[in-house]
Parts: sequence; C-alpha cells; structure tokens
Amino acid sequence: MTASRPPVVPRSLFFRLSVRLALVGLVFLVVELLVVVRMYVNNPNELDHLLVTAEADRIAQEIPQMRGAAGNPVSEDLQYPLASGTRRAFLIHERGGAVVARFDDASLKIADEPPLSFLVIRTQRESWDSRFLLTGTRRVEVGRHPYWITVAIAGEGFRPFVPVIFNEIRLHVILPLILLSLMFLLFNFSVVRTTLKPLETTIAAIDRIDPAQVSTRIAAEPSLREVQALVTAVNAMLARIERSVCVLRDFAGDAAHELRTPLAIMMLSIGKLPDSVEKAKLVADAQRMKRLVDQMLDMSHATALELAPDAQADLGAIAREVVAELTPLAVMRGRTIAFRDAGAARVHGHGDAIGRALRNLVENALAHTPAGTAVEVTTGPGGQCAVRDHGPGIPPERRGDVLERFRRLDKRASDGAGLGLAIVSTTMELHNGDVRIEDAPGGGALMRLIFPRG
Repeated sequence: MTASRPPVVPRSLFFRLSVRLALVGLVFLVVELLVVVRMYVNNPNELDHLLVTAEADRIAQEIPQMRGAAGNPVSEDLQYPLASGTRRAFLIHERGGAVVARFDDASLKIADEPPLSFLVIRTQRESWDSRFLLTGTRRVEVGRHPYWITVAIAGEGFRPFVPVIFNEIRLHVILPLILLSLMFLLFNFSVVRTTLKPLETTIAAIDRIDPAQVSTRIAAEPSLREVQALVTAVNAMLARIERSVCVLRDFAGDAAHELRTPLAIMMLSIGKLPDSVEKAKLVADAQRMKRLVDQMLDMSHATALELAPDAQADLGAIAREVVAELTPLAVMRGRTIAFRDAGAARVHGHGDAIGRALRNLVENALAHTPAGTAVEVTTGPGGQCAVRDHGPGIPPERRGDVLERFRRLDKRASDGAGLGLAIVSTTMELHNGDVRIEDAPGGGALMRLIFPRG
C-alpha cells in the first residue's frame, strides 16, 4: 500500500515575484563583486590610496586621546596595522609642525619632516618584485583643528589590500544593493496587491454564487484585461450550466405534466373494475405513481421559482388550506390532522411554493405516523411552521441525508421516491429559510420551517 502524498500548496504570485527579484538581486550582487574586484586588481594605485586613507582615518579617531595622554600616547590597538602581514609606522603633526604622536615599527620609521600646510592628500609607492612600501599623508580635522597624518606601510603581495576591498564592497555594493532590494520589494508588494485586487474581488464574487441561482452572472472589472477574460469565461460557463439545468428541469416538468392525463385515465379505468385484491393493488400502485408525478412537478416548480421582492405569504392561511386538502387522505388512511395557529405571521415568500412544501411535509408525516394517531400542524409564533408525527423519528446522523433527493430512511419501502423532503429543502433554500428536524416530545419527528424575519 503506497502512502498518499500530501497535497501541494500552490505558491502565491507575490511569493514567486519576490523569489525572482531575490534571484535577480543575487546575480547582480555577484556580477558587481566581480566588477569591483577586477577594477581594483587592475588599478593598484587606487588600492594604495584606499589602504593609506583607511589607516589615516583609523589613527585620526584617537587623536583626542593622544593629546591628553602622558608618556607613550599610542594605544595598544593602534600599535597593530589594519592589514595583516604588514608593518606600519605613522607620524602626526599639528599646525606649526609640532609632533602630536608617532609610532615606529622596528626599522620602519618616518622622518620628522612637517608636511607643507597646503598639502591635503599624497600617496607614493615603491616596489621590489612583490614587496611594496607605501607612504602617504592625509590632512584631517579633529575638533576644528587641522592635523597631518603621515603613514608608511610595508608589505608583500595582494593580501594586505583585502580588508579595504571588502570595506569598499560593504559600503558601496552590498549596502546600496540591500536598500535597493528593499525598495523593489515594497514596490513589488504594492504593485502586486493593487494588480491582484480586482482578481480577488472576482474570486469573492464567484464564491458567493448560489448553486440554486444558476442565472447569476459576475460583473467584470474594467481595469484589467486578464480579469475581464476570466469573468467572461466564467459567465459563459454559467450560461452553459443554466441551459443544461433548464433543459433537465423542463424535461422533468414536461414529462410529469404529460403523465398526468394518461395516469388519470388509467385511474378511471381501474375504478370501473370489480372489487378484488388485484384492484386494490392497482389502486395503491396508481396512487403512488400519482404522488410521484405530483412531486416531480413540485420539484420542477421549486427549482424554477423566482421570488419577487414584494412577494408576501400568510403562513396561517396556507396551512389551513393544506390541512383541508389532505384531511380526506388522512381519514382514508385511518389518521387525523390537527391544526393550531400560534400567531402565524406574514413572511416574504411565494405562497404556492410554500403550500407545496408544506403539503409534502404533511404527506410525509402521514406516511410515517401510525394508524389511529394524528399529524399536528402548527403555524407560529412568528414566521415558522411545524409538522409533528408520532412515528419512529429520524436519527440525528441521518437528518441531513433525508433532505437530499432520492434519499429515504428505509430503502425497502415502496411508498415514495425520496423527493418530498428534498422539495421542502429546495423551497426553503430559495426563501433563505431553514429546515430543522427535531425529536418530538413523547416520540416522533418534529419538522420546523423557519423563515427569515422580513
């Protein structure tokens, strides 16, 4: 037995765009790094300038502490060069040529010659194969006082320049790219959310379509051509579904209507036969066929119902008419029907449709209540009707099933097709009402039709 795979969760469009933007940024970062490294490798003078400037800036930060220190003013940290594998010496002059501080690294020393006052920046390089000696002077201002920092750096190869290259990449490549990526992400989020808003609105409109209202159509958003194409396709699909449903509905209604005349003729012919056991069976079969044809017509009417905004129905009057119509059937079966008006109200609804639903509900109760008992019909208080029988009731786990078409509690029974309660459920759905199945006090089923408050 193979294990079932977990369902694949589709990625959102925003997620996919963000991933693609991140990949583009990563490629751009790699290309930019290669360009920067190549540029510095091919331009050693720029690397010399950067390394001397980095050392001078580092020394300048500690000039205030050096002026106030006694003895050797150079801190332990400044005794080590910025670039590993090098030796470094420096000399600091102030205006007038006085030495503020100096540091010599063994044989690497700087001559005590004050730089010219107009000198701002200077870098020189001497090379011997892979070895080099850099000397440079930088003019800095600390607390509005000018200082001249002369630096000498001795090293070998390319490695001493790696820290300054990394610092340049960090300041001028990585940091701007991060800021640019964040701006693109915000722009991406804003654009995608704005672009997808009409699509989300359309999806919400599709979700709100009631399956019972196949004539519903979706209004297209004029802002996006893609959304308009989606709405047009969905509306075309709904039109095809509506045509199919109408054909099936009309077929069932037409077939039931055409069967009524030959069925009535057949029942008249059966009535002329002499009394016998066979005649009684024929009469029962004909009655079941008549009820099935009537239910097919009721279902056709219920599914084709269009409720006018101002349609009103009197529940009390409807219930009295249904009870009066079905009382002879109840007497013929050895049952009775009791009616009670508990303050019924007028509701927003189609009177004939509610009457057909209530008639099917009472007929269903007459079929399940034992002989000698009564079916109790109550209207009110307010917008509700209740039909109670004294039969076996409906188990809670089956109450949802019996409201579907062609579903019966006892499949062996031959007195119905399972359409009665489905007609009731369809009618109440079209009225935005509810069908509630409860246990009646003392046994039996209690069916309530709850209408919304008008």
